[in-house]
Amino acid sequence: MVSILTIAALCFSLIGCFVVPIVLCIVFMRKTRPGALPLILGIAVFIIFVLILEQLMHYAVLFGIPFTRDLIGGNTWLYATYGALAAGIFEEAGRFLAFSLFLKKKREWKHGITYGIGHGGIEAILIAFPSVLNSLIYSVLINSGGFDALKNSTPTATASLLEQARQSLLNEPSWLFALSGVERMCALIFQIALSVLVLYAVYSKKYLFVGLAVLLHAGIDFPAALYQRGVLPIWSVELFCVLLTIPSLIFIFKSRKLFAGAANEQSPADITSQSLV
Repeated sequence: MVSILTIAALCFSLIGCFVVPIVLCIVFMRKTRPGALPLILGIAVFIIFVLILEQLMHYAVLFGIPFTRDLIGGNTWLYATYGALAAGIFEEAGRFLAFSLFLKKKREWKHGITYGIGHGGIEAILIAFPSVLNSLIYSVLINSGGFDALKNSTPTATASLLEQARQSLLNEPSWLFALSGVERMCALIFQIALSVLVLYAVYSKKYLFVGLAVLLHAGIDFPAALYQRGVLPIWSVELFCVLLTIPSLIFIFKSRKLFAGAANEQSPADITSQSLV
């Protein structure tokens, strides 16, 4: 039987990956009226620049070209550096182009926040939500006795993967299944902060801040790449993410002052307090 604590952890992650981005989007957009374009662009840039263009480069560098495949794939530190920088360059370049070309009349603080919600929200929904939902469904099937019927109805290779999933749900510590929710909520905050930073770079024409955003993004992703290679334990990566949310949140709250004409806009604190009334 899958423990109730594991199921509760999966439900928590489901909320963090799916419910939180949607609720935040609805509340913020209702209170600030930024328009749908920044949200749509945030979603579109993530899909185009991360899921398509970045993945094409990864395929070429890590699988298609023998020299880079052996050089980067065979060296943990080069692999982590490459992966972190690639994520930073593609995502921040996408942000910069979106703000520069398509949001020329939408460069207020609220537009940066909305873009970040779209970018980080679709990332959570597409990257983490499906696996968390599958794990929750598997847990219900295991506890109800229907998992073996599912496993027996699939091809051998798929059945082997299903059995691995079952053993993970039965044997891994419960807290491990809550990490997806924690990670996605932290990532959402990072994406909002980086979106505001790049928007400020475009708004103020101080383009060095785009480079700063790339480096910050790479610095956030670097420990995760080391975890993929078995250098760091998962708890240390998640602790790093949680600690970084503090300065990210401070920047998000304080950054409204960087944009002229923001006196009539509402801060996240104002929105939260009003939503509780």
